Amino acid sequence: MNFLAHLHCSPNHPLIRVFNFTADGIRGNLWRNEASAARIIGVDLHRFIDHFTDEHPLSKKAKECLRKEAGKTAPIALDLLGDHFLLKHWAVSGSASTGHINAQEFIFQCYREISENQHLLVGKASRMWPFMLQEDWLSSYADINGVRRAAFGMSARHPAIKQLGTFFETLDTNADSYRIAEQWFIEFYPELLQQSQAFVANHTVINKLEL
Repeated sequence: MNFLAHLHCSPNHPLIRVFNFTADGIRGNLWRNEASAARIIGVDLHRFIDHFTDEHPLSKKAKECLRKEAGKTAPIALDLLGDHFLLKHWAVSGSASTGHINAQEFIFQCYREISENQHLLVGKASRMWPFMLQEDWLSSYADINGVRRAAFGMSARHPAIKQLGTFFETLDTNADSYRIAEQWFIEFYPELLQQSQAFVANHTVINKLEL
């Protein structure tokens, strides 16, 4: 899943959200010895979300359908579209993190929490954070054109995934690929939310978490 979904699947704890957001930059497990409970849960939750999503039969089926047009970039395309559909279906995608607040309020809350803890960001998250905040990437995913711009930017920075930009160049809300991805989200995301909440509740260090 992409940035917004990772934040949305996190519990209502600022540091867990921040560490979930920056988890791609934290490699291996040696860091765990000196880590806080929030850091451990945030990173572990990020890894759980990625693994659960990648290995789920609904995700595999959707990626295979998108692969006809998106090629090897199908998993990335599905991640981007996941954030788009989360915003599109926000009213029926509530989580323990969001309660009854609207999408824009939640996004601004996440921006504030990450800004206040920017010193904790590492790797890719640290480098892209100023641009994400300035250009309001998370809100932009609400419109398919915003997702398209994100895909173009990624493909321009990384020539190996040039096909991602080509895929989104012709994708619109009437395309079969769009409808397939939306159906995937509608069926899959509630289960991801439920499993993410259970993962946190049953984590071995949850009792050490400072509220």
